Amino acid sequence: MGEYIRKTRFIGLDSLLELLGNPTRRLILSKLAKVPHSAPDLAKSLGISRQAIHSQLNLLIDNNIIEDIDPEEKRGGKFRIKSSLSVKIDITPDYYAIKYTATNITNKNNSFEFKDLNCSVNYSEIKSPDQKIRFLGDEIRNIERKMIKIEKNRGNLLNQKECLILELKDIMNNQYKKKLEKILKESGVEERNIVKNLNLSKEIFFTMFFNPGRYFKRIRINELMDDMFFSNMDRDERNERFFKIKPLLHDLSRLMNFLQEGDEDWFFDF
Repeated sequence: MGEYIRKTRFIGLDSLLELLGNPTRRLILSKLAKVPHSAPDLAKSLGISRQAIHSQLNLLIDNNIIEDIDPEEKRGGKFRIKSSLSVKIDITPDYYAIKYTATNITNKNNSFEFKDLNCSVNYSEIKSPDQKIRFLGDEIRNIERKMIKIEKNRGNLLNQKECLILELKDIMNNQYKKKLEKILKESGVEERNIVKNLNLSKEIFFTMFFNPGRYFKRIRINELMDDMFFSNMDRDERNERFFKIKPLLHDLSRLMNFLQEGDEDWFFDF
């Protein structure tokens, strides 16, 4: 029986986006999502040399996206997708977020069963193959309709979220900017660095409000830095950023009575 391992992040976001950004790899994945193919089959179908296909397949294998069903086959086995990926990207004038899940599937069989994927569909009483296909087709169509409805509702919610962030930006600029600038000057920040610190303070503030649920109980600087896309920096650069962000969080908490400072972290007092 196959094993379906959920919520296993086995590939970095940058690597994932780079893999999916290549049109040839997307074509290969599109093919393999429907029917397992061999390298010669893919080369012939896509009009690409076998060498180029093997290069792309090896890259996808190395990143756990696909697997060779029969690697012992001398003439080359067939390949299939072994991972479940989901990427959600939101970019608006006032909001930016990328969320993704990557699930690794370990299965010794050549096909997955409903129970492996936790499917809720039960059509055991239907005997005719034609009727089963008709039933499954209707179920897929119903799911697609529900997904379209969810995406529409999600779009409306995203629009509302952007409106609220705009209000936050107005309050930040009109109520807190001058006060924060005064605190920075009193702290001895050089005039030429005031604007940089103000911009970094705003980036910190809005990063937290992009996802306040993540920071409601505790704001850890390292997590905040990851959400600000500083995770790929080397240790020295990251430490430098850390010791710039920490005093700015302290300054923000002095201004905003809903942002409370603990011993080693901060939290929203909502």
